[in-house]
Amino acid sequence: MKRLFIIEDSMSNKISYYLLAAFLVTLPFARFFSEWLFIVFCLHTLIHFKVESLAGLKNQKVWIAGSAFMVSILAVTYSAHPYEGFEDALDQIAILLFPVFLSITHLPLQKYKYRLLEIFGLTCVLTVLYLFSTAFEVIHYFHLPIASLLKAPFINQNFTDPIGLHATYFSMYVLLSICIFVFLFYSSRLKRNLTYIFYSLILLAGLVQLASRATIIAVGILFIFIIPFFLLHGKKRVLFLIASLSLSALMLFAIFQVGSLRKRYFSDFENDLSAQYRDPGDLTESRMARWNLEWQLIEKAPLLGYGTGSEKFVLDKEYFKNKFYRSFLLNLNSHSQFLSFWLTAGLGGLLIYLSVFYFGVRLSVKTKDFLLLSLLSLLFIVSFSENILDVSKGVLFYGYFLPFLLFTAGTKTGTGS
Repeated sequence: MKRLFIIEDSMSNKISYYLLAAFLVTLPFARFFSEWLFIVFCLHTLIHFKVESLAGLKNQKVWIAGSAFMVSILAVTYSAHPYEGFEDALDQIAILLFPVFLSITHLPLQKYKYRLLEIFGLTCVLTVLYLFSTAFEVIHYFHLPIASLLKAPFINQNFTDPIGLHATYFSMYVLLSICIFVFLFYSSRLKRNLTYIFYSLILLAGLVQLASRATIIAVGILFIFIIPFFLLHGKKRVLFLIASLSLSALMLFAIFQVGSLRKRYFSDFENDLSAQYRDPGDLTESRMARWNLEWQLIEKAPLLGYGTGSEKFVLDKEYFKNKFYRSFLLNLNSHSQFLSFWLTAGLGGLLIYLSVFYFGVRLSVKTKDFLLLSLLSLLFIVSFSENILDVSKGVLFYGYFLPFLLFTAGTKTGTGS
């Protein structure tokens, strides 16, 4: 643990390191702390700025990582709601600022890559333990049976309520942390440090409790395809595949035996993918039904879209027109980052967003960087069902980890140090 918080470097680099570490520690909590720590990091970087640092901006990775923000700014120029569009784009400015300041900082990111990632992973472990302890405290206070932990009042959004973070976004943090610990376990100089497996099991328990369907799908892809084919060879690959498939089958069986989890993972998922599903009890419309409305809007302006800031206006009008009153009253967004880009920035905006994944996957395969590929897979899958870049914690997660892992792709130095 000491190696994570005591480093040998210049005073300037030590401050940069501790600011980034503090940012990662606060990321799962109130946005105030993480946003201000990022601002302080930017100011500190500017104070120690040197002209030669500008050379870092020539790296195409900077502009690829920040391209989503530039698309949003460009789409403001023809929006029917430019004021709202400018506000929305400003909320995403970290997507550009992170790659810019990470590229001009004097801190050697490659040297401290795995220390910073491990700090983030440990933060998620402690956060999951805190959430479980809070749930057990409530169960004890109201004299509920332990089995209540798997009931609706303690899963998904209710589980993360103590930290005020959307369950899907925290599940993204948790899954990336699992990938970090799995990588460290297989590449550590510490001879298969079993504490990494222990941390991963805690985080896996948290994932089940968080009940994010998109993230669970990402877990399956990571454990059945990416981990065995990126980190393992020969018999180890076969054994891991057998273990992963067995564990997946066991988890599915266990989930199916618990009513609330079965409803969340199977019944609700099936209803969400039904274009006709409407619950008259709580006026809920399926996600597929909303996507069909959004597709109809896209067909009317496929090339340029409606401009940044217009999404909620055109969707609200369509929701009300089609009697999707719950979606209208809750002012729901596209619930798909892909559809959101197409709706606001047109086909060009969507293609630019997809090109980020194309570039990143090519780089990760070329450099055999497991963590970069894991991050991209996670972002890609969740982008089908969530507007990642409409929420501050999604913006900060995307904004920091994408350039950080792009810039350090293929780094081996410091693994397990």
